Amino acid sequence: MGSNTTSTSKGTNVFQPEQFSSRLCFDQYSHGQYKTSATNALQNQQQNRYIKRDKDDRKTADKVLDKRTAMIIHKYINNEDISGVYGCISTGKEANVYYCASEKYGPCALKIYKTSTMVFKDRDKYVTGDYKFRHGYAKHNSRKKILVWAEKEFSNLHKLYSAGLRVPEPLKLRSHLLLMRFLGHEQDPAPLLKDLKMSSKVATELYWSLVLDMWTMYRVCRLVHADLSEFNLLVNDGQIFIIDVSQSVTPEHPHAIDFLKKDCFNITEFFRKKGAQTVGFKDLFLFIVDKSISHENKDECFVKLKQKAAARDPNLTNEEKVDEEVFKGAFIPQNLGQVVDFERDYYEMKMGQRHSDDLDYQPIIGMAPDLSSAATVPRILHGPESHTNDALCSASSQSSADVGADNDCPINCDANDKIDAPQYVQSPIEREVGEVKLQLYSNEENEVEDVTIEEEFKENNCSSKLKHQVRPKGETTEEKKLRKKEVKEDKAEKRKTKVPKHVKKRATKK
Repeated sequence: MGSNTTSTSKGTNVFQPEQFSSRLCFDQYSHGQYKTSATNALQNQQQNRYIKRDKDDRKTADKVLDKRTAMIIHKYINNEDISGVYGCISTGKEANVYYCASEKYGPCALKIYKTSTMVFKDRDKYVTGDYKFRHGYAKHNSRKKILVWAEKEFSNLHKLYSAGLRVPEPLKLRSHLLLMRFLGHEQDPAPLLKDLKMSSKVATELYWSLVLDMWTMYRVCRLVHADLSEFNLLVNDGQIFIIDVSQSVTPEHPHAIDFLKKDCFNITEFFRKKGAQTVGFKDLFLFIVDKSISHENKDECFVKLKQKAAARDPNLTNEEKVDEEVFKGAFIPQNLGQVVDFERDYYEMKMGQRHSDDLDYQPIIGMAPDLSSAATVPRILHGPESHTNDALCSASSQSSADVGADNDCPINCDANDKIDAPQYVQSPIEREVGEVKLQLYSNEENEVEDVTIEEEFKENNCSSKLKHQVRPKGETTEEKKLRKKEVKEDKAEKRKTKVPKHVKKRATKK
């Protein structure tokens, strides 16, 4: 017997309301509320008016290539500045350099700065105090900051290239992409100095060529590289080229002197290891910053520097190494306002307690070895005889008697002193700052006393720290107590004849 049950399809037993939910509307009816193909097209067009951004748009390839950078490269190609990019030449902490071909400029190098992926973030020491950043910069916006950084390198390259220095010729700057002339032979890029194998003779030639370039860069272009080393120097056709000047600063920068000392040390150490005849990095530093060296006497000073290098032992002694380390960390004033006590240095020079070579700020400020006037002769041209007594005034006994008869000269010199210059005349600095009053006549015999500047300075400044706090060599405890006691007695005697301050003010007003 047959069954009364009827067979039903499997699909009719499954309830799927989601398939028809878009067709069901139970709101208040209004004309035209149903979507047609035209309304759908208008709605899609309205949505496409707004740009949707996601992480893919900010994705960076090779640490420099993102959508914005690709658009700028396309603009270079559309303007026929370049015909294409054909590979990466080098990568660095702040930028990548690519080889480009151009019908307009020939072989070129395209430097693309890193923006959001940059590793070199310690730029504050180069930026703080720089005139180009005097209005501030977007410290937390890497894209805005890198734009100013690229503009700075383009400006520095143009300044160096105009002065005749060997640097890549800057061609064009668009945003953070810098187009430069390619350095190399055909399509082979020029090697870095650190990768070049050279003899001691070639190293010596390159060293002295770089010394002149550093002098021109500082004195003519008014720039300090601030990162000069074998990693930022190229050798092309036997000549040395300077690259990577984005962090270069002016000599007025607060850290310019420290940057220059570091550059001189890096260059001197590298070429010394290569067997070149080099001078000490302190001598190189003083040659660059000496204001009395001009274009007229530069060649003479350069020859003198070479002679000094030829007579120098390449193997440094322990004392020389210590002196270099001390000079590296020493603070050097850039102007008179930064000198701690100029008057003290001035009098110590006059008394012969200090040598002109001890004052490292003297050539930077441009003063004479005795600090009495502006320097007219470079420091390197001073022979050993000319500055052994450059701080002392001396004359014969007959001339001292003649000077003693004239009250205009405050100094009496011994007959045994050597004389290097005409008779010393009191300078405006000495008259204004320090009162060096020497009693040249004796009340009893009416003769000239043989008093040196050092004795008179101690006599008139017995209350200064120089006499009290400087302990003589080999002084015992008993001698120290006796010396302190004598000082107290001298002060007590002076207080007896001291003029009250109110009486002194009245006399001054009258």
